[in-house]
Amino acid sequence: MEKKTPGRQQLVRSKVGVDRWVQAPPSVEAARPGQCPGCGAASRPVGAGMVLQGHGTRSRQVRGPARPGQQAQLRVVQVRRYRCQACGGTCTVAPWELTWRRLYSVAALAWALGLWGLVGLGLGVVRRLVNPWVHTGASEAGRWRTPLRWLRAVHQGQLLTQVHAMRLWPPHWRPRKAAAHVASVVAGYAPPAAASPPLHVQAFMGAARAA
Repeated sequence: MEKKTPGRQQLVRSKVGVDRWVQAPPSVEAARPGQCPGCGAASRPVGAGMVLQGHGTRSRQVRGPARPGQQAQLRVVQVRRYRCQACGGTCTVAPWELTWRRLYSVAALAWALGLWGLVGLGLGVVRRLVNPWVHTGASEAGRWRTPLRWLRAVHQGQLLTQVHAMRLWPPHWRPRKAAAHVASVVAGYAPPAAASPPLHVQAFMGAARAA
């Protein structure tokens, strides 16, 4: 598991994916981290009471296709929450595709940046490939600003953090070129495959390790 930290809340990204999570949600015990991701206290110390206690569940949306090229979906998962009795902090355990304050899966957004930056598709086309909503409001017609927010978050080290840690792009680059850079770096984290898929597909596959 891997933690992400906004303030005192912690997100622990499980190795379990959304599909498996939805089919068989893990129990409180199965999803419980071995220690508090905030203070490091053991969740179940020997000879003492439970430190990291279950704190209910919360619904989270996950938008995007399960695989590159598949129909985009809107899936809802019940993520598990825990409260630490040592430090008072809370943490959320979720499928690996989820990340903080993003409705799209981390794989879908990496793929979208690849389609835009590497393949050269227009943002309207990319949106139709990753967004399960067929109809959009009049104010959104012909434009999609979400990828620009993703790029800003990557540049600030809040999303796809391995890109920020490895090499950022110069501020004068245009957004499409920055998207190509991000997707290319993320593609480098894809697991080895017998047949090498296109870079934008590798970006989808490498997002889990680059997040």
